[in-house]
Parts: sequence; structure tokens; C-alpha cells
Amino acid sequence: MKNRSRPGKLFLKLNLTLPVIFICIAQVLFSYDAFSQDSTSYAGAKERLVKTLKKRYIDKSFTQTIDHFYNITCDSLIKKDFIIEDKPIKNILTNLFLACEDKINTRSITSLRIPSLNYNFLLILHTYKKQPIRNLFREIGITQTAILQSSFDGLLLGDSIRTIVGLREMLNNPYFISTRINLPRYSPFKDTLLYFLANGAPDILLKKLADADPVFTGLVTKSNNMTVKAVCGVKKDNYYDKIMPFSLAIFENRISIEKIRELALSPQGYYEAFIDEALRLYKNPDPETKAFLQQPIIDINKNLANIYFIREINMLHESPDKTRFQVLNTLIARDLYFLLIGGSGQLYTSSFMYVYKKFLKETEKEGLDKFFEDIDYYQFNNLMSNISGYGLVDDLVNHLKEEKVAGLIGKYLSGLTNRRLTDNEIILNAMTLAEVLYEIGHHEIIKNTLLKQIDTILKQPRLQYLFMYRRMCIGFKDILLNKTDYKTDDTYDVLAIKRLQKNNTIVQACFFYDDEDAASSFGNSTAVFNNATWNKTDRGNFIVFNSRSGNEMKVYMNKPNTGIGFDSAQNEMLLAIRQEGLEVTSFIHRGHSYYLLQSLNKMTPSGQFIFLGSCGGYNEVLKVFQLNPDVNVIVTRNIGSKLINDPLLDKINMEMVNNKDIEWNILWQELNASFQSKLTKDLFSSYIPPNKYIGIKFIREIFNF
Repeated sequence: MKNRSRPGKLFLKLNLTLPVIFICIAQVLFSYDAFSQDSTSYAGAKERLVKTLKKRYIDKSFTQTIDHFYNITCDSLIKKDFIIEDKPIKNILTNLFLACEDKINTRSITSLRIPSLNYNFLLILHTYKKQPIRNLFREIGITQTAILQSSFDGLLLGDSIRTIVGLREMLNNPYFISTRINLPRYSPFKDTLLYFLANGAPDILLKKLADADPVFTGLVTKSNNMTVKAVCGVKKDNYYDKIMPFSLAIFENRISIEKIRELALSPQGYYEAFIDEALRLYKNPDPETKAFLQQPIIDINKNLANIYFIREINMLHESPDKTRFQVLNTLIARDLYFLLIGGSGQLYTSSFMYVYKKFLKETEKEGLDKFFEDIDYYQFNNLMSNISGYGLVDDLVNHLKEEKVAGLIGKYLSGLTNRRLTDNEIILNAMTLAEVLYEIGHHEIIKNTLLKQIDTILKQPRLQYLFMYRRMCIGFKDILLNKTDYKTDDTYDVLAIKRLQKNNTIVQACFFYDDEDAASSFGNSTAVFNNATWNKTDRGNFIVFNSRSGNEMKVYMNKPNTGIGFDSAQNEMLLAIRQEGLEVTSFIHRGHSYYLLQSLNKMTPSGQFIFLGSCGGYNEVLKVFQLNPDVNVIVTRNIGSKLINDPLLDKINMEMVNNKDIEWNILWQELNASFQSKLTKDLFSSYIPPNKYIGIKFIREIFNF
């Protein structure tokens, strides 16, 4: 690194404001002298980025920070002809600006993260020759790391960061390990990567071994890692899913494969043994044992809960409770708890409530606090998240010691300030915690304990440039102090008909898929369009319904099971809409949850109303709000059904045609009254109207959506 001016000394005190921190770091590299560079590419990229960052006003401190970095620090670096590996800093900064704008526009990073990114950029310039590059990136998130890599692209420094980006991607998604581990740049990390593949995606590793892959066979043979040896001792046969959770127990000779196969013949016996092993691993003081197959076991529990218990309960929905829940009669409190943390997205609302109440009853004798102490609060945060959607958090807290609950939530809150989390991970967790705090903030001990912890967090020097965390903590504090009312919001309480009209036309696009339920779902959906009020046009791979009277409305539906397949049929439909000069303001997903991401990828910011009626659509709602933070969206916490979807959408569409603003509270009351059977009332109770998202309202305000 070359510097044509003599560097000054860095006096980086912990109590300095962020603009001063930027200047101090910069002074190590050059003597300060503001200067505007005439380069068109540099100036243009900077102007566009600053405009994007200031598009929505955040606060005075954020604006000052942005102005100092881009109008003083960056220009000063260029003025002093700062060079890295013979590459002018102007080019590096231009790359930084372009990468930041791209990630902001694709919602990979929020504007609130940019000040900390800029700080890390300057820190790299100052220290990368003084310490290993990996040390600098231990506390930098994957998205920021990717942006920094783009900034130094073409340099040795950029290559080093590229290696770190690749490692982060592989650790976040073990699948990538199977295709990248043999690349030369990852040679020093092979043993670590092998461990993460075995622990995070054992099925992929075993498939490689079954295929006699020479790379993985060689690595496994040489490995002395306990996890690798335990996982690789399991064969990929018909009993694989049942045996894998016990692979460490087999390795340690605590159980035999024959015993597991015997247990598998009795669902309840196997499930209790599975729970015993999961808790034994979790409570072990050894870090590697505690982490053993942690995520795979959570996923396996969801599958077991569904196969062994939930399917039968759901099939007997119309039966009396005595018959419907008979399968649960012999389950103990731990079994019921694992059902609650593993099966929430698959249980009907009434079923979830039944299991929850039975769980509380089973723990009455010893007390709920004692129960959680015995299991070391395994997956407690997940339980809080699951029950928050049912308004049960306050009820659960009433059965526990407030001091312990406050401590657990406080630990969860502190974890959110982990800078290695992605923006979306932070936002999703903040959504959940906002809803939890909103429900239990009236508990004085919990409130006061968390307020003290938040104040402690806010006093940390690093929070001065971590605007995302600072605003999040302030938002939580406001909820606890009851300073913010999230009960009403004009944006979501009423969907104005004018928002749906573009050039006096309302256009709705419905996505159907090629699966076993597609034909039935499509047939039911089209049947609600009465010939007296709608014209139907068959366009080959899709159909169009056009309103005969009232507001001009066009409903496009791709046909399932066409010769070209659903993806091409949907693309053909969307292309036709664009060619006709129309714009979709209403998107409808009709299909299972595993198709949901494909629907989301075809939605655009023009959407003002979006329906995600598939099972568990609630989990993906953030992606919709990232497209358009003002969108009105309907999802279900649990099971989506055509018994609800068709009459609900028909009602909404008729409101649109009849030029009525949609008042969600009124519409929900009318729909609830219209569903008469036990099943439809139960199904509808898990559907969430657009104005009931406390978490969404929170992140919209706090994270500047």
C-alpha cells in the first residue's frame, strides 16, 4: 500500500462520534483536506448512492454520518492520491459505491447498515497489513463482506476477502461445501468445512461417500473429528432418518442400531427416545457435543411430529375431541413440548391450542419453571415465536417466574446485536421480538429488567455507528414504555380502491402449480366467477376473467399441468399483461408452501394487495414487504385451504369491482360470520388480515422500509 503523504497518529477514543471516528481513521492514511474529485464515474456513483441513502429520512445523526463520509473522508482520500497495490483509491471507492447501491436496491442490505460498512472499509485500509485479514472479518456480516470484496476486486486483498466470502457462504449453506471444498483457496480450511458439512447436512456427505467420491472419501478417512466419525458411521438405507439422530450414541456405544430399529416400530417409544437424545446432546457441557446435529435434529422433529401425531389429529378434525386427540393421551409433558416447537405450522389452530393446554396441565404438578429448568430451556425462543401468533405469550409468562423470562428474552435480545447476522435474520428476529414485547410489556419485572439491559446495550461505543441495532433497541424500548401504538395504521387498516387502479383498471395475477391438488384448486377458483358478472377468455396456457360491470377488473390465471409447465405458463401470462400495457396490483399465490418462493420471485413492487394462502405463508411475509412496504397482505399461520381461499378472494374481488375501499376489520367480521362449520371456522382463525402485523408495523418504522 502506497501513501504519498506521511500518516498521522490515530487517537480512536471510545466516546468519539461516528463522523469523528471516520476522520480519525482517515488521518492515519492522509492529512485531512476536503477535495472534490472531478472523475465522472466516481462522482456519479457517489451521487446516486447518497441520493438512495437519503431517500427516506432517518434522523439527523444518520444524515451527518453520511455527509461526513462521502463529502469529506472519501474526497480527501482521493486528494492525497492514496493507492493500494498500484490501484487508485478512486477506483476502489467507486466499486464500493456501486456495490452498496446494488445491495440496497436488491434489499440485501439496509441503508442503516452502510455507516458500519464504511467504518469497516476504513478499518481495513488502516490495518490489513498489520494483522491476518480473517481477523478483521470475524465480526463483519456476510453481506458487508461481499460488498467489501467487490470494492477490492482485482487486488490480492480482494482475493483474500473473496475466500472469506466463500467460507461464509458455505457455513451458512453447507450444500456449497460439497461443490467447493476442493478449490485451492479453501485448502487450509478443509477439516473445518468437512465438520460443518457433517454436522449441518449429513445426508449430502453420506451421498458423497456412497458415490465413492475420492475427495470426501479421503478427507473422511484422515479425519479424527468426533462428529465426522459418528455421522459417517451411519448408512443411507431405509432406517437412515431414524438412526441419524442417534449416530453419536452409536459411536459412543450407548445404543445399538438394532435397538433403534426396534424402537422405530413403536412411534411413541421412538419419539421419547429421540427426545431423550436431543436433550442429552443439548445439555452436554462439551461445545461440540452440544452442537451435534443441532439443526438437523430440529428439522427431524418437525417431520416426526407430523408423521406420528399431527397427520392423525388433522384427519380426525370433525371428530369429537376424545377421538381426535386420542393419539396424545399417553404423551408426557416433554413429548407435548416437542410437538409445540416442531408442529406449529402443521397443526390446525384448535389442535395447537389443545396441545398447548394439555402441555400446561401436564406440568402443573412440578411447575412450568421446573419443567424448563430440567430441559435447560431447549428451544424456548422458538416456543415464544410459535405461540406469539396465537396470543399465548402472556398466558405462558403468567405460569413462569418473570425474572427468568426477562433473562431469557434479554439473552435473545443481546444475540440480535451479533454483527455476523444478515440483515434479514435481524429483521425477522426483530419482528418476532416486537410482537412478544408488545404482548408482555405490562409485566413490571420483565419491563424494568429489559429496559435496563437495553440502556446498557445503547451505551456501548460500537452502537454509535451501528444504526440498525441502535434504532431496533430504541424501538423495543418504546414498546416497553408504551410510547408507540401499533393497533391502528391507515396504511393497513383500509385498502383504498384507488391504490389498486392503474389507468382505471385493476389487474390481478394468480399463480397455480403442477401438483396433485392443482386441478382441483384451479377448478374451484374458476367456479366462483359467475357468468352473469364476469366474461371468460381462454388464452391457451392461461385464462382471463373480465368484469362485466362496475370497476374494470381483469383476473389472469395460468392453467396448471399445461404442456409447457407452470413456470412458462406464468411467464407467458405476465408477458401478455405487460404487452397489453397493464400493471399488476394484486398477486395471488395458489399452491403449496414449497412453491411460494417461485411466486414471490414473480411479484413486483406494483403489488398493493398480495395473498399468500399457502400453508405457513406467514414465514415469508417479510419478502413481500421488502418489495413494497405499504402492501396489504393476507397469509395464514398454519394450514391454507381452498375452503377459505375461494370465498375470501371472491369477497375481496367483488369489493374491488363494486368500487369499495376494503376495510379489513369489517370484512373479517363478515367472513367469520359466513363460515358455519367447525372446520372452516378453525381454518379461518389462522388467517391474518393485513392490519394485524405488529411485527411488520414495527420494522417498517424502525428499519426505514
